[in-house]
Amino acid sequence: MNEQKFSTIAIHGNLDQEERESSLRDFRTGKSPILIATDVFGRGLDVDNVMNVINYDLPVNIEDYIHRMGRTGRAGKNGRALSFFF
Repeated sequence: MNEQKFSTIAIHGNLDQEERESSLRDFRTGKSPILIATDVFGRGLDVDNVMNVINYDLPVNIEDYIHRMGRTGRAGKNGRALSFFF
């Protein structure tokens, strides 16, 4: 996505805690409006105003799916969730 000139940031298990916090801060402040994340982001992180979640890899169990999609519906707000299934 960066090669296509989209401003993105990533969170994944190979980052240390400081790098994860920096990525999350950039996403929360809008410095980087697109976050690409693994299941590291699926639970326990609360970010306001997530408008869209795109799943490229469906989770194995329904609970993980609900947590991913729940990123868009915090505190009664609306958002969109799109899943690709191959």
